[in-house]
Amino acid sequence: MLDMAATEPNHQPHGHHGHGHGHGHLGEEQWAAHAAQTERRGEVFIRFLTETIEWIDEWRGAGAPPVRRILDIGSGPGVAACELARAYPAARVTAVDSSPAMLALATARAARLGLETRVDTRLAELPEGVQDLDDVDVIWASMSLHHVGDQVAALRVLRHRLLPTGLLAIAELADPTHVLPDELEVGRPGLVERLRAAGAAWFADMRHGLPGSVESDDLPSMLDAAGFVVIGQRVARQRLDPPLTDDARRVAHDELLRARAQFGDRLDPDDVHTLDILCDEHDRRGAMQRADLFMAVSQQIVLARPLEP
Repeated sequence: MLDMAATEPNHQPHGHHGHGHGHGHLGEEQWAAHAAQTERRGEVFIRFLTETIEWIDEWRGAGAPPVRRILDIGSGPGVAACELARAYPAARVTAVDSSPAMLALATARAARLGLETRVDTRLAELPEGVQDLDDVDVIWASMSLHHVGDQVAALRVLRHRLLPTGLLAIAELADPTHVLPDELEVGRPGLVERLRAAGAAWFADMRHGLPGSVESDDLPSMLDAAGFVVIGQRVARQRLDPPLTDDARRVAHDELLRARAQFGDRLDPDDVHTLDILCDEHDRRGAMQRADLFMAVSQQIVLARPLEP
């Protein structure tokens, strides 16, 4: 399988938090395409969020008061923010992101779904940009924490934004995303391993280059250090088998494009050429024309509550 070891489901421009760190050089037209990719992927894999919402409700219990305020940290184009607003009709959701383009999409999406009175936006970096927000019942942070140099410090800030009875839900990539079968009919054998190595190096360099970067630990340990109690953790998996829908096929193609952009300079010319063929929409060996295209995605999801003082 082709291994997207370092590509991420959601992406934002350059900042202390967000997705796709290191893409700050993109022009307006490129960002528009990038934002569309992010929204499309969020829609295709919305089940990760809806199942987490069900899990949150189980932990809150049948007699819990209505959820009134929610933060979506690293919201991107607002797919999760709008779904959270729909799931909790008494709640106001604030989508927090470091990208004006992404937040514009979130605002448009909320209006399109009739949620404009309950979904607002905040242009901010994590952790500094959320310290003055009101306390909330639920915080959702998907694929954003690993873009913060000091993750424990950011988690402490989020803890102070939660009500004593509130819950934090964090989603991060678990296993590498797989998009293509082993037999590619193109390129040298071993592309998967070389992509994995390049992706790991890319990710390490990204982490090292973040402001105030400190060595990471596993999520439960970092949550414990930040004053949380982990109440549940699991790896959620979703596999889309062929034939893929048009949107799912496009998401798989987006993954390949992103891999090419993120760490193509870490591969030899032959592997770059292979990726170019796989990204070519008109080549029968490429993602957009393959009959055997599939996607296998997993997320580590952790639920935590503030430690009682």
